[in-house]
Amino acid sequence: MIIFTDHAKDKILKELSKLKVTEQSAMEITRAPDELLYDSLTNRFVAIGRSRNIAVIYEKANGDFIVVTVIYSSELIDATNKRKRSGRWI
Repeated sequence: MIIFTDHAKDKILKELSKLKVTEQSAMEITRAPDELLYDSLTNRFVAIGRSRNIAVIYEKANGDFIVVTVIYSSELIDATNKRKRSGRWI
């Protein structure tokens, strides 16, 4: 099951909906990311949806995916590569 934190729900509703990012699109990326990374600083997973410029940050707990936040960036690929080079996202 995919569960959204209040923060993730609010961010989608108040900010990202203007960019046509929905809970449904975040769930699709979580289930089938273009790339799946691990954030070594926060111990969370990062599901990348390149074609939509979306990163879904989540944790796993008891078989569930807990979506902590959703990030939209027109420069997502560059930001992802920077974090990979630094060793933060592996």
